[in-house]
Amino acid sequence: MLMRFFNRLLSRPLWPALLLVLVTLLAGWQATRVQVAVNLSGLIGEGTEGAQAIRRYETRFAPLRAEEVLLVQAPSFATDQALGALEDLVLELQFVDGVENVISLASLPAPGREGSWLTGPELADLPPAERLETMRRLNPLARQLISADMTAAMIAVVPEPGQAGDALADRVQTAADGFEGLHVTHVGLLAVQRAISVELIRDIEVLTPAAIGLCLILSVVLFRSARAVAVIALPPIAGLVWFFGWLGATGTPIDPLMGSLPVVLIVLAFSDAIHVYHAAIQALDAAADRRAALSRALAETAPAAALTSLTTVIAFASLAWPDSPSMNTMAWAGGVGMGLCLLSVLWMMPVLMWALGVPRAGGRPPRLFAGVVPPARRVARWTRAVPLIAVLVLLGALALQSQSRLGFRYADYLPRGAPVTRALAQMDAAGLGSDRMLAIVETDPAAPLDRVTRAAAAIWGPEGSDWARSPAGQAMLARMAATDGSAHALPLQLPISARDVPADHALSTVMAAFDAAGLGGQVQVIGPGQALITEGPKLVENLRWGLYSTILAITLLVAAVHRSWRLALVALVVNLIPILGVEAWLVVQGRELTIMNMIALTVAFGIAVDDTLHFLNRLALARGDTAARVDRALTEAAPPMAATTAILLAGLVVTLFSTLPGLAVYGGLIALAVALALAADLFLLPGLIRWSLK
Repeated sequence: MLMRFFNRLLSRPLWPALLLVLVTLLAGWQATRVQVAVNLSGLIGEGTEGAQAIRRYETRFAPLRAEEVLLVQAPSFATDQALGALEDLVLELQFVDGVENVISLASLPAPGREGSWLTGPELADLPPAERLETMRRLNPLARQLISADMTAAMIAVVPEPGQAGDALADRVQTAADGFEGLHVTHVGLLAVQRAISVELIRDIEVLTPAAIGLCLILSVVLFRSARAVAVIALPPIAGLVWFFGWLGATGTPIDPLMGSLPVVLIVLAFSDAIHVYHAAIQALDAAADRRAALSRALAETAPAAALTSLTTVIAFASLAWPDSPSMNTMAWAGGVGMGLCLLSVLWMMPVLMWALGVPRAGGRPPRLFAGVVPPARRVARWTRAVPLIAVLVLLGALALQSQSRLGFRYADYLPRGAPVTRALAQMDAAGLGSDRMLAIVETDPAAPLDRVTRAAAAIWGPEGSDWARSPAGQAMLARMAATDGSAHALPLQLPISARDVPADHALSTVMAAFDAAGLGGQVQVIGPGQALITEGPKLVENLRWGLYSTILAITLLVAAVHRSWRLALVALVVNLIPILGVEAWLVVQGRELTIMNMIALTVAFGIAVDDTLHFLNRLALARGDTAARVDRALTEAAPPMAATTAILLAGLVVTLFSTLPGLAVYGGLIALAVALALAADLFLLPGLIRWSLK
């Protein structure tokens, strides 16, 4: 059936060619509508505990709003000029269109009365340094708003309902410009998301073309023919255009999880195209009828290409397992992208072969990677040693993998060298926190202020307890009470750590302090940042189960396609080695399994099995006893396997130049898995097949 389809396509390609041009032009037009949208909170689904905790807070207190957080720096605020400039900045921000409130040092009320303490008569006669030090000593909230060395202050701008967004951020920045002696930088989750958007756009504009360029260069080196490179390269490029067109047409935005998806799609499509073209060259060897030979080559390779795409689609589909809107979108987009790229390769390559007249009879497959065949054949004959080596490698990787830890790191999402990243590092050093959370302290009816006093001491030290008992503190606490008086919401500022450390480091310290104060179960920290930190490891655990389901599904698929449980189990062993090897490498490096790492492992398994499937496809087409079939499969499959791995590595290596650490690690881990998969497929798979089917 496939031979008849491709034979008809090769004999009457004009209308399919015109349709291809029309579809590609339409997709290119729709691709201009692609948007980048970054919302780290989109990692957390509405059904997660973190999201539910925020909703419970909003029913008891007030709606949470995304704030614009500003870091204001000066050589020293302990001068009349700098402190006056800070006061003027706060006043200016209050008049920005769309701003409801400004939280700053100047907004702290004076003890015993309404009105600003900073500008009130209580501190008016003190020098600036003493004014600030007095506020920090007597009010722990002041310590969250200005650093101990008086060089950094924090301002939070609360928008009016429905006013948050880039337009408000621009108005706030415009208002902050021009204050002599002050340096103002946007920080906080909103600023981080805007910085990520900028870098995602750069990656799409720079890294994706770079990946295409590297794949083209390798194709030229392999086939040394402009026509051959056109046949190989144009279908993957068209498939990527179709994918971007689908994103634009459906309004599906690109987010951090999808940032490297275009690179993954283009290199996988190049891989399929090279396998198809390599098979076509071999089919034309001494063939009398060119069209029949090409039809046979396409029909023999198409099932393997479809199967390799299907395994990657299964890997992407497993991302729908967790309750995470961003991952669910990635699952859908990855599957659609793989389908479109496969369709472009199988539809466009026959048309281009007809139009450009390549490959021709008498051509030779590239010999650049033919050198891998002899050593792979020799190792395949070690039918006793190879199973032992495979078992030892698998057990060693399992032993290391069992030591892996789950975690979430803000550093995975912070663009390297960006102003916001530098500012966050400076806030860390200054002891200020840009991630504003709330500690919800449940009230004890028998002693209404006991728990909140102990919680204040756990957050701010003994001075916090003294402040909570003071008249000024109790007046502030009244503003922090729930509508029914059943709880208090204490402000808690923790760092969005720019350092490469677990994101829960500061939060764990605070929670341990609550436990030490006997408040376990009586205090809950809530906020978008807290939801990310606490739900992140749970997402990783869900992704791990998704990976296990991917492994099971692909193993069953191999067993069904090749009608052999032995081959399916051999394939399972071979393809577990690269995935476990990558996890073992993370353990050796002292890295946790984060969301990005786990997604990389899942996608890597779907990709790593590709070489195995192409080898098994050639094994099924070969004739003779097991040894002869394995040798034949190595001869036909090993060179394109090595070539496509080189293409994959060349394309994925560009992700290492992304300024988004998570995307760089994502591409690097997939590249490592692909390299390990090639080694396992060349030097373990043939020997295991000879051993298991003897």
